[in-house]
Amino acid sequence: MKTNHGDKVEDSKVTLDNVMSVDIATHTGYYSTHGSGTWDFTESMRRNNNKQHQAFRETLIDFIQKYNIKQIVAEDVSCGRSMSQFKATVKLSEFRGILMEICDSLDLPEPVFINLKTVKKWATGNGNADKEMMIRFCKTRWKTNPVDDNEADATHIFMYYIRKFNL
Repeated sequence: MKTNHGDKVEDSKVTLDNVMSVDIATHTGYYSTHGSGTWDFTESMRRNNNKQHQAFRETLIDFIQKYNIKQIVAEDVSCGRSMSQFKATVKLSEFRGILMEICDSLDLPEPVFINLKTVKKWATGNGNADKEMMIRFCKTRWKTNPVDDNEADATHIFMYYIRKFNL
């Protein structure tokens, strides 16, 4: 597919190098061919320093623009039953909305949201794999050394997506 931006015509075909996956949370895992890790968006206890949403937005935009990311793949929101799961779902929903706005403002397609149980089942054979299992399979299957479970989840999400779409 070609897109026309004024006098400039560019190829908008998504390649392996244009994909980025994220495990969205206060500690957001990310993975692309350009790098991976976990970004920390923990809010400060000081009232005037609560800029977590802005930091999330600016960090993603910087990465997307620096590496010409054309497609973002992310963990889908799932609702839990406990109060801590509910709070995590609210935070994930806030960040998901920001991610959608980022894609709109950068003229990217909507993110592809993937159910984490689907990724866990695909990556480990167990749809209820715990954090340690996801890290272990990331190390053995992809020969990477994730800093934590957030990066491991983002890695599995990326690998799932590129194999599903033959990139």
